[in-house]
Amino acid sequence: MTTPSSDAHLSAGSPTDPMLRVENLHVHFPVKHGPIFRKTTHVVKAVDGISFEINKGETFSVVGESGCGKSTAARAILKVEIPTAGSVFWRGRDISDATVEETRSYRTSVQAVFQDPFSSMNPRMRVRDFITEPLLLDKSLSKNDRHARAQEALEQVGLRPEDITNFPHEFSGGQRQRIAIARALASSPELIVLDEPVSSLDVSIRAQIMNLLQDLQSNLGFSYMFIAHHLGTVRYMSNTVGVMYLGKLVEFSESEELFLHPLHPYTQALFSAALPDHPDIVREQVLLEGDVAAATAVPSGCRLHPRCPMAMPHCAEVEPEWKEVTPGHWTACHLY
Repeated sequence: MTTPSSDAHLSAGSPTDPMLRVENLHVHFPVKHGPIFRKTTHVVKAVDGISFEINKGETFSVVGESGCGKSTAARAILKVEIPTAGSVFWRGRDISDATVEETRSYRTSVQAVFQDPFSSMNPRMRVRDFITEPLLLDKSLSKNDRHARAQEALEQVGLRPEDITNFPHEFSGGQRQRIAIARALASSPELIVLDEPVSSLDVSIRAQIMNLLQDLQSNLGFSYMFIAHHLGTVRYMSNTVGVMYLGKLVEFSESEELFLHPLHPYTQALFSAALPDHPDIVREQVLLEGDVAAATAVPSGCRLHPRCPMAMPHCAEVEPEWKEVTPGHWTACHLY
């Protein structure tokens, strides 16, 4: 089961290691101004100290409003962004210290599927070349091996092997997302980062892709890090869920426990704003005041306090401690 990381460091290769461990991750971006001698005037704290673990065969979802840092955290895991502080451990090994060969192996084992299937594919690249591109890292594979693997991946996502010679414009949006999933599958990954993979699709197609992702995980046993803002999708897909606000995790729990008993006022407000499963369901309304603060001007104390209907005087001064309120259910809130 995924749990928030402790401060203890496990030795590399320890059998007790989770597959992926993110520890106190920070990703900050300096904002510079000046015509010649550019000086840093602000710092965007996109991710500001988060920790979590993912074990084999499970789905950990990260949910929150746009701009909360979900995708930036994913990009740090994919080694697209360099962390300002903190570490990402893959099977007990800090990926920032990885050798060239270890990095190549890591990029093979950790793949990604992004939100927009129209922009994630090169329109001049045939499906064959798009799917086999990650396989070029494996020098032991011949061209025929890569071709066969691409055909197999297409069949796994419900497309025809002969589609391998087509171009992206010959497919619908749902089919393109299946091709993007096939690309991720081609290198036999252990973890796939799904960054809003169904949010740009029609509702009927969305359900098909979600079912496909579930079936692939059941059959092949890999893990997902699932980034989304649609709560129904998160509940359907997830084993565990982390809720982010302004670069911080504010709550973490197993999926059903979180949806049945949300603790943090921000989580309660997210659920309150979502459409209920049935029109007759009546839920308590939790409304937040104002807008999300800028990541360059993060409020002191609890980051939610300027908007929180339950804020107390010390919420503006003291940052809440990350604590386990009930077994496996963590939050950072002065109410607990």
